[in-house]
Amino acid sequence: MSEQIKFVVEQLNKDPFKKNFNLITFDSLEPLQLLQVLNEVLAEIDPKHNIDIREEAPDQTAKRMFSLLGILKYKPPGNVSDLNAFRPGLVTGSKSIIHPILHWLLQRTNDLKKRAYLARFLVKVEIPADFLQDDVVSDTYHQYEELVEGFKTLHKECEQLKNSGFSTAEIRRALQTADQPLQFLLPLTRLHHLIQILFPCSFLKILKQPSFLDSSQ
Repeated sequence: MSEQIKFVVEQLNKDPFKKNFNLITFDSLEPLQLLQVLNEVLAEIDPKHNIDIREEAPDQTAKRMFSLLGILKYKPPGNVSDLNAFRPGLVTGSKSIIHPILHWLLQRTNDLKKRAYLARFLVKVEIPADFLQDDVVSDTYHQYEELVEGFKTLHKECEQLKNSGFSTAEIRRALQTADQPLQFLLPLTRLHHLIQILFPCSFLKILKQPSFLDSSQ
């Protein structure tokens, strides 16, 4: 446990938190202060949680934190009895509950940021079956599901472009020159496809604007 706390303190003293804790001062935090530290880490992962918990009802704080931890797929360590103590322990700012959460979050902050971002689009809104009996609601929900699947495809394409090894400047230069090497073909085809989908009406206008080409020089 001491190594876990040491890691948490080290991470909280770095950007963006800059807490200037040591093991003693961190361990001496009051429950509400510890909850606020947890909230700041959650807010770094998802800015919607940038809230002063002193101005929020405790039950609302608990609901909000539980929701995000569920989206991030946090699993409390321990057995069933520990799980039963998890919710009240979080609400009351228990060290035994919050310290492991902080350790888990601070180990994988960047990955969790991506997960929280994607959740905005991929965590589906549940519609009661009775409402889906209405044709308009059913058709709208079907379109919504198609958009979710479309987003998954576009996100996958974007990740492939990011990992293609080509910089933004290289891709822009390829747009200017007709005789670029064939090695640009695949990433550019994907880029073309993405822009057409995202900006179908203005795609050609964007490419024809001198400012678009000049900005990459």
